Amino acid sequence: MTRRVEIVVDELVVRGLSPEAARAAAESFEARLTELASSDVDIRERAEHSRRLPPVDARVGNVGAAVAGAVWGALSGRAAP
Repeated sequence: MTRRVEIVVDELVVRGLSPEAARAAAESFEARLTELASSDVDIRERAEHSRRLPPVDARVGNVGAAVAGAVWGALSGRAAP
């Protein structure tokens, strides 16, 4: 059986960045989540249909990766490598 992780982000709100930097952050977010999902980590079962995570503070060039790390930490129960 092929293992699959599917993450659906309903809304990604980025404040304080230019439109170009916000697009770069979204692309970085997707790329980092793809990288993390390809690792050999067990994902915890969850009961809720959706989850809202607390805000993430990060420097402009690290917004996407920081948010991906927060999402991955919520899914796996451990910090992203």
